[in-house]
Amino acid sequence: MWWRIISRSFRNRKARLALSILSVVLGASLVAALSNLSLEIPAKAGSQLRAYGANLLILPQVPPGTNEAYISENDLSFLERGEVAQAVTSYAPSLYSLVEIAGQPIVMVGTWLDVMPQISPWWQITGYWPEGRENMAEALVGTQVSEKLGLGLGKEFTVSSGDNTRRFKVAGVVTTGAAEDKQVLVSLKAVQELTVLPGKVGLVQVSALTQSHPLAHLAKLIEEGIPGSEGRVLGQIAKAESRILSKVQLLLALVAGLILTASGLVILSTMTTTLLERTAEIGLMKALGASSQRIAGLFSAEIGIITLGGGILGYLLGYILAQFIGYRVFASAISPHPLAFLVTITIAAMVTWFSSILPLRRATQIDPAITLRGD
Repeated sequence: MWWRIISRSFRNRKARLALSILSVVLGASLVAALSNLSLEIPAKAGSQLRAYGANLLILPQVPPGTNEAYISENDLSFLERGEVAQAVTSYAPSLYSLVEIAGQPIVMVGTWLDVMPQISPWWQITGYWPEGRENMAEALVGTQVSEKLGLGLGKEFTVSSGDNTRRFKVAGVVTTGAAEDKQVLVSLKAVQELTVLPGKVGLVQVSALTQSHPLAHLAKLIEEGIPGSEGRVLGQIAKAESRILSKVQLLLALVAGLILTASGLVILSTMTTTLLERTAEIGLMKALGASSQRIAGLFSAEIGIITLGGGILGYLLGYILAQFIGYRVFASAISPHPLAFLVTITIAAMVTWFSSILPLRRATQIDPAITLRGD
Protein backbone atom coordinates (compact mmCIF):
# COMPACT_ATOMS: atom_id res chain seq x y z
CA MET A 1 0.00 0.00 0.00
CA TRP A 2 2.87 2.32 0.87
CA TRP A 3 4.40 2.02 -2.61
CA ARG A 4 0.95 2.24 -4.24
CA ILE A 5 0.41 5.60 -2.54
CA ILE A 6 3.80 6.85 -3.75
CA SER A 7 3.30 5.65 -7.33
CA ARG A 8 -0.22 7.13 -7.49
CA SER A 9 1.14 10.40 -6.10
CA PHE A 10 3.67 10.53 -8.92
CA ARG A 11 1.09 9.65 -11.58
CA ASN A 12 -1.38 12.27 -10.40
CA ARG A 13 1.20 15.02 -10.10
CA LYS A 14 3.35 14.57 -13.15
CA ALA A 15 3.89 18.29 -13.67
CA ARG A 16 5.00 18.82 -10.06
CA LEU A 17 7.18 15.71 -10.25
CA ALA A 18 8.81 16.92 -13.48
CA LEU A 19 9.45 20.37 -11.96
CA SER A 20 10.97 18.86 -8.81
CA ILE A 21 13.24 16.52 -10.77
CA LEU A 22 14.17 19.36 -13.13
CA SER A 23 15.20 21.50 -10.15
CA VAL A 24 17.41 18.71 -8.83
CA VAL A 25 18.81 18.01 -12.30
CA LEU A 26 19.70 21.68 -12.74
CA GLY A 27 21.60 21.92 -9.50
CA ALA A 28 23.15 18.44 -9.75
CA SER A 29 24.31 18.93 -13.33
CA LEU A 30 26.19 22.10 -12.50
CA VAL A 31 27.62 20.57 -9.32
CA ALA A 32 28.75 17.56 -11.36
CA ALA A 33 30.35 19.78 -13.99
CA LEU A 34 32.10 21.90 -11.40
CA SER A 35 33.21 18.83 -9.41
CA ASN A 36 34.75 17.18 -12.46
CA LEU A 37 36.36 20.46 -13.49
CA SER A 38 37.66 21.09 -9.96
CA LEU A 39 39.38 17.71 -9.97
CA GLU A 40 40.86 18.23 -13.44
CA ILE A 41 41.56 21.97 -13.55
CA PRO A 42 44.59 22.00 -11.21
CA ALA A 43 46.41 19.48 -13.40
CA LYS A 44 45.40 21.11 -16.68
CA ALA A 45 46.00 24.66 -15.48
CA GLY A 46 49.29 23.53 -14.01
CA SER A 47 50.37 22.05 -17.33
CA GLN A 48 49.38 25.31 -19.02
CA LEU A 49 51.43 27.29 -16.50
CA ARG A 50 54.40 25.05 -17.14
CA ALA A 51 54.76 26.96 -20.41
CA TYR A 52 56.28 29.76 -18.33
CA GLY A 53 59.31 27.61 -17.53
CA ALA A 54 60.86 25.63 -14.71
CA ASN A 55 59.65 26.35 -11.20
CA LEU A 56 62.40 24.53 -9.28
CA LEU A 57 66.20 24.55 -9.49
CA ILE A 58 68.58 21.91 -8.16
CA LEU A 59 72.00 23.35 -7.32
CA PRO A 60 75.12 21.73 -5.86
CA GLN A 61 76.00 22.53 -2.28
CA VAL A 62 79.32 24.41 -2.30
CA PRO A 63 81.59 23.27 0.56
CA PRO A 64 83.34 26.04 2.56
CA GLY A 65 86.67 27.08 1.09
CA THR A 66 85.84 25.94 -2.46
CA ASN A 67 84.58 27.86 -5.48
CA GLU A 68 83.06 25.07 -7.54
CA ALA A 69 80.79 22.12 -6.88
CA TYR A 70 78.87 19.76 -9.10
CA ILE A 71 76.08 17.21 -9.06
CA SER A 72 76.57 13.75 -10.49
CA GLU A 73 74.51 13.22 -13.62
CA ASN A 74 73.90 9.61 -12.59
CA ASP A 75 72.12 10.76 -9.42
CA LEU A 76 69.45 12.55 -11.46
CA SER A 77 67.66 9.23 -12.04
CA PHE A 78 66.15 9.89 -8.59
CA LEU A 79 63.82 12.39 -10.29
CA GLU A 80 62.26 9.53 -12.25
CA ARG A 81 61.44 7.32 -9.28
CA GLY A 82 58.80 7.10 -6.59
CA GLU A 83 56.96 10.07 -5.14
CA VAL A 84 59.12 12.67 -6.89
CA ALA A 85 58.38 11.23 -10.34
CA GLN A 86 54.65 11.85 -9.80
CA ALA A 87 55.25 15.61 -9.59
CA VAL A 88 58.17 16.16 -11.97
CA THR A 89 57.00 16.59 -15.56
CA SER A 90 60.40 17.30 -17.10
CA TYR A 91 63.92 18.30 -16.12
CA ALA A 92 67.12 19.35 -17.87
CA PRO A 93 70.64 19.38 -16.37
CA SER A 94 73.08 22.10 -17.42
CA LEU A 95 76.81 22.69 -17.18
CA TYR A 96 78.18 26.21 -17.72
CA SER A 97 81.69 27.07 -18.90
CA LEU A 98 83.50 30.19 -20.11
CA VAL A 99 85.09 29.38 -23.47
CA GLU A 100 86.71 31.24 -26.34
CA ILE A 101 85.16 31.61 -29.79
CA ALA A 102 87.11 33.65 -32.37
CA GLY A 103 89.14 35.12 -29.52
CA GLN A 104 86.05 36.30 -27.62
CA PRO A 105 85.02 34.99 -24.18
CA ILE A 106 81.57 33.41 -24.46
CA VAL A 107 79.46 31.49 -21.98
CA MET A 108 78.76 27.99 -23.29
CA VAL A 109 75.96 25.91 -21.83
CA GLY A 110 75.78 22.17 -22.10
CA THR A 111 72.31 20.74 -21.62
CA TRP A 112 69.80 18.20 -22.90
CA LEU A 113 68.70 20.10 -25.98
CA ASP A 114 65.95 17.56 -26.70
CA VAL A 115 64.26 18.45 -23.37
CA MET A 116 64.64 22.23 -23.51
CA PRO A 117 61.53 22.73 -25.70
CA GLN A 118 59.52 21.30 -22.77
CA ILE A 119 61.34 23.35 -20.13
CA SER A 120 61.36 26.61 -22.12
CA PRO A 121 58.68 26.40 -24.82
CA TRP A 122 58.68 30.17 -25.37
CA TRP A 123 62.15 30.14 -26.92
CA GLN A 124 62.13 31.33 -30.51
CA ILE A 125 64.40 29.34 -32.79
CA THR A 126 65.47 30.39 -36.27
CA GLY A 127 66.66 27.18 -37.86
CA TYR A 128 66.09 23.89 -36.07
CA TRP A 129 66.75 22.12 -32.78
CA PRO A 130 69.82 19.83 -32.86
CA GLU A 131 68.69 16.21 -32.86
CA GLY A 132 69.95 13.71 -30.32
CA ARG A 133 70.80 14.20 -26.66
CA GLU A 134 74.53 13.53 -27.33
CA ASN A 135 74.82 15.53 -30.56
CA MET A 136 78.48 16.62 -30.56
CA ALA A 137 78.48 18.55 -33.82
CA GLU A 138 75.63 21.11 -33.71
CA ALA A 139 74.85 24.11 -31.51
CA LEU A 140 72.27 26.78 -30.82
CA VAL A 141 73.69 30.29 -30.81
CA GLY A 142 72.16 33.22 -28.93
CA THR A 143 71.00 36.06 -31.14
CA GLN A 144 73.53 38.53 -29.68
CA VAL A 145 76.40 36.06 -30.11
CA SER A 146 75.27 35.42 -33.68
CA GLU A 147 75.36 39.15 -34.49
CA LYS A 148 78.62 39.78 -32.64
CA LEU A 149 80.61 36.92 -34.19
CA GLY A 150 78.77 36.60 -37.49
CA LEU A 151 77.59 33.08 -36.73
CA GLY A 152 74.63 32.58 -39.04
CA LEU A 153 72.78 29.36 -39.84
CA GLY A 154 75.07 26.62 -41.12
CA LYS A 155 78.25 28.42 -40.07
CA GLU A 156 80.99 26.40 -38.41
CA PHE A 157 83.04 27.69 -35.49
CA THR A 158 85.74 26.45 -33.12
CA VAL A 159 85.41 26.47 -29.35
CA SER A 160 88.48 26.49 -27.08
CA SER A 161 88.53 25.60 -23.41
CA GLY A 162 92.03 25.31 -22.01
CA ASP A 163 93.90 22.84 -24.22
CA ASN A 164 90.70 21.34 -25.63
CA THR A 165 88.99 22.45 -28.82
CA ARG A 166 85.92 21.34 -30.71
CA ARG A 167 84.12 22.46 -33.84
CA PHE A 168 80.37 23.02 -34.05
CA LYS A 169 77.88 23.92 -36.74
CA VAL A 170 75.12 26.47 -36.09
CA ALA A 171 71.82 24.60 -36.23
CA GLY A 172 69.71 27.50 -35.00
CA VAL A 173 69.74 31.00 -33.58
CA VAL A 174 67.83 31.32 -30.30
CA THR A 175 65.99 34.41 -29.05
CA THR A 176 64.66 34.44 -25.48
CA GLY A 177 65.08 38.03 -24.29
CA ALA A 178 67.17 36.65 -21.42
CA ALA A 179 70.70 35.39 -20.74
CA GLU A 180 70.49 32.75 -23.49
CA ASP A 181 70.81 35.50 -26.12
CA LYS A 182 74.46 35.90 -25.02
CA GLN A 183 75.24 32.20 -24.82
CA VAL A 184 75.99 29.21 -27.00
CA LEU A 185 74.08 26.03 -26.22
CA VAL A 186 75.38 22.58 -27.06
CA SER A 187 74.90 19.05 -25.76
CA LEU A 188 75.76 18.39 -22.13
CA LYS A 189 78.28 15.72 -23.08
CA ALA A 190 80.16 18.16 -25.35
CA VAL A 191 80.74 20.63 -22.53
CA GLN A 192 81.64 17.83 -20.11
CA GLU A 193 84.37 16.72 -22.52
CA LEU A 194 85.63 20.25 -23.22
CA THR A 195 85.89 21.04 -19.50
CA VAL A 196 87.08 17.55 -18.53
CA LEU A 197 84.16 17.13 -16.14
CA PRO A 198 82.64 13.82 -17.24
CA GLY A 199 79.30 13.02 -15.63
CA LYS A 200 79.06 16.39 -13.85
CA VAL A 201 76.31 19.05 -14.00
CA GLY A 202 76.19 22.53 -12.54
CA LEU A 203 72.42 22.89 -12.08
CA VAL A 204 69.15 21.20 -13.00
CA GLN A 205 65.99 22.99 -14.13
CA VAL A 206 62.86 21.16 -13.00
CA SER A 207 59.31 21.68 -14.17
CA ALA A 208 56.94 20.22 -11.58
CA LEU A 209 53.21 20.16 -10.87
CA THR A 210 52.20 21.78 -7.61
CA GLN A 211 48.72 20.43 -6.88
CA SER A 212 49.93 17.04 -5.60
CA HIS A 213 53.16 18.16 -3.88
CA PRO A 214 54.04 21.65 -2.60
CA LEU A 215 57.29 22.77 -4.19
CA ALA A 216 58.99 23.27 -0.82
CA HIS A 217 58.20 19.67 0.09
CA LEU A 218 59.39 18.47 -3.31
CA ALA A 219 62.65 20.42 -2.93
CA LYS A 220 63.25 18.75 0.42
CA LEU A 221 62.67 15.29 -1.04
CA ILE A 222 65.15 16.04 -3.84
CA GLU A 223 67.78 17.25 -1.38
CA GLU A 224 67.40 13.98 0.54
CA GLY A 225 67.54 11.86 -2.61
CA ILE A 226 70.38 13.55 -4.53
CA PRO A 227 73.63 13.76 -2.53
CA GLY A 228 75.17 17.22 -2.22
CA SER A 229 72.19 19.00 -3.78
CA GLU A 230 70.10 22.00 -2.79
CA GLY A 231 66.56 22.58 -4.05
CA ARG A 232 65.44 26.16 -4.68
CA VAL A 233 61.89 27.16 -5.53
CA LEU A 234 61.57 29.84 -8.19
CA GLY A 235 59.25 32.02 -6.15
CA GLN A 236 57.62 34.19 -8.82
CA ILE A 237 56.43 31.32 -11.00
CA ALA A 238 55.42 29.14 -8.06
CA LYS A 239 53.48 31.94 -6.36
CA ALA A 240 51.76 32.93 -9.60
CA GLU A 241 50.68 29.34 -10.20
CA SER A 242 49.41 28.97 -6.63
CA ARG A 243 47.43 32.24 -6.83
CA ILE A 244 45.86 31.36 -10.17
CA LEU A 245 44.79 27.89 -9.08
CA SER A 246 43.39 29.23 -5.79
CA LYS A 247 41.35 31.87 -7.61
CA VAL A 248 40.01 29.35 -10.10
CA GLN A 249 38.92 26.99 -7.32
CA LEU A 250 37.36 29.87 -5.35
CA LEU A 251 35.42 30.95 -8.44
CA LEU A 252 34.12 27.42 -8.95
CA ALA A 253 33.08 27.20 -5.29
CA LEU A 254 31.21 30.53 -5.43
CA VAL A 255 29.37 29.61 -8.62
CA ALA A 256 28.43 26.22 -7.18
CA GLY A 257 27.14 27.87 -4.00
CA LEU A 258 24.93 30.30 -5.90
CA ILE A 259 23.55 27.55 -8.10
CA LEU A 260 22.77 25.30 -5.16
CA THR A 261 21.02 28.15 -3.35
CA ALA A 262 18.81 28.78 -6.37
CA SER A 263 18.04 25.06 -6.73
CA GLY A 264 17.20 24.83 -3.03
CA LEU A 265 14.73 27.70 -3.29
CA VAL A 266 13.02 26.08 -6.27
CA ILE A 267 12.74 22.76 -4.43
CA LEU A 268 11.39 24.51 -1.32
CA SER A 269 8.75 26.29 -3.40
CA THR A 270 7.77 23.10 -5.22
CA MET A 271 7.53 21.00 -2.05
CA THR A 272 5.50 23.69 -0.26
CA THR A 273 3.06 23.89 -3.17
CA THR A 274 2.78 20.10 -3.26
CA LEU A 275 2.01 20.06 0.46
CA LEU A 276 -0.77 22.62 0.06
CA GLU A 277 -2.30 20.54 -2.74
CA ARG A 278 -2.22 17.39 -0.62
CA THR A 279 -3.45 18.83 2.69
CA ALA A 280 -6.77 17.00 2.43
CA GLU A 281 -4.99 13.74 1.53
CA ILE A 282 -2.69 14.03 4.55
CA GLY A 283 -5.62 14.85 6.83
CA LEU A 284 -7.48 11.76 5.59
CA MET A 285 -4.48 9.49 6.17
CA LYS A 286 -4.13 10.83 9.71
CA ALA A 287 -7.83 10.33 10.35
CA LEU A 288 -7.42 6.70 9.26
CA GLY A 289 -4.64 6.19 11.81
CA ALA A 290 -1.44 7.14 9.99
CA SER A 291 1.16 8.50 12.42
CA SER A 292 3.23 11.63 11.86
CA GLN A 293 6.28 9.39 11.40
CA ARG A 294 4.50 7.41 8.68
CA ILE A 295 3.49 10.64 6.90
CA ALA A 296 7.06 11.92 7.13
CA GLY A 297 8.36 8.58 5.84
CA LEU A 298 5.98 8.71 2.89
CA PHE A 299 7.10 12.18 1.86
CA SER A 300 10.74 11.26 2.55
CA ALA A 301 10.50 8.32 0.16
CA GLU A 302 9.13 10.61 -2.56
CA ILE A 303 11.94 13.09 -1.91
CA GLY A 304 14.50 10.28 -2.01
CA ILE A 305 13.25 9.05 -5.39
CA ILE A 306 13.29 12.58 -6.77
CA THR A 307 16.80 13.15 -5.41
CA LEU A 308 18.21 9.89 -6.79
CA GLY A 309 16.62 10.29 -10.22
CA GLY A 310 17.51 13.96 -10.51
CA GLY A 311 21.02 13.36 -9.14
CA ILE A 312 21.86 10.63 -11.67
CA LEU A 313 20.44 12.59 -14.60
CA GLY A 314 22.16 15.72 -13.33
CA TYR A 315 25.53 13.97 -13.12
CA LEU A 316 25.27 12.71 -16.69
CA LEU A 317 24.35 16.16 -17.99
CA GLY A 318 27.02 17.75 -15.83
CA TYR A 319 29.69 15.44 -17.19
CA ILE A 320 28.69 16.37 -20.74
CA LEU A 321 28.91 20.06 -19.76
CA ALA A 322 32.35 19.48 -18.19
CA GLN A 323 33.54 17.85 -21.42
CA PHE A 324 32.34 20.84 -23.43
CA ILE A 325 34.14 23.28 -21.14
CA GLY A 326 37.27 21.09 -21.15
CA TYR A 327 37.49 21.07 -24.92
CA ARG A 328 36.69 24.78 -25.24
CA VAL A 329 39.11 25.99 -22.55
CA PHE A 330 41.88 23.39 -22.38
CA ALA A 331 41.42 21.60 -25.74
CA SER A 332 41.37 18.24 -23.94
CA ALA A 333 38.88 15.80 -22.44
CA ILE A 334 37.79 15.78 -18.80
CA SER A 335 38.13 12.36 -17.20
CA PRO A 336 35.15 11.00 -15.22
CA HIS A 337 35.78 10.84 -11.47
CA PRO A 338 33.87 8.52 -9.10
CA LEU A 339 34.43 11.12 -6.40
CA ALA A 340 32.58 13.70 -8.50
CA PHE A 341 29.59 11.33 -8.77
CA LEU A 342 29.53 10.81 -4.99
CA VAL A 343 29.84 14.56 -4.38
CA THR A 344 27.01 15.27 -6.83
CA ILE A 345 24.60 12.76 -5.26
CA THR A 346 25.53 13.79 -1.72
CA ILE A 347 25.12 17.52 -2.33
CA ALA A 348 21.90 17.00 -4.27
CA ALA A 349 20.52 14.95 -1.36
CA MET A 350 21.63 17.52 1.22
CA VAL A 351 20.12 20.45 -0.67
CA THR A 352 16.87 18.59 -1.37
CA TRP A 353 16.44 17.35 2.19
CA PHE A 354 17.36 20.70 3.71
CA SER A 355 14.87 22.45 1.44
CA SER A 356 12.18 19.93 2.38
CA ILE A 357 12.51 20.23 6.17
CA LEU A 358 9.91 23.00 6.50
CA PRO A 359 7.29 21.34 4.25
CA LEU A 360 7.78 17.98 6.04
CA ARG A 361 7.38 19.63 9.42
CA ARG A 362 4.16 21.32 8.32
CA ALA A 363 2.89 18.01 6.93
CA THR A 364 3.31 16.28 10.30
CA GLN A 365 1.50 19.12 12.12
CA ILE A 366 -1.68 19.01 10.04
CA ASP A 367 -4.79 18.54 12.20
CA PRO A 368 -7.07 15.98 10.47
CA ALA A 369 -10.25 17.31 12.14
CA ILE A 370 -9.70 20.84 10.88
CA THR A 371 -8.66 19.61 7.43
CA LEU A 372 -11.64 17.31 6.94
CA ARG A 373 -14.06 20.08 8.03
CA GLY A 374 -12.67 22.16 5.16
CA ASP A 375 -11.20 24.86 7.41
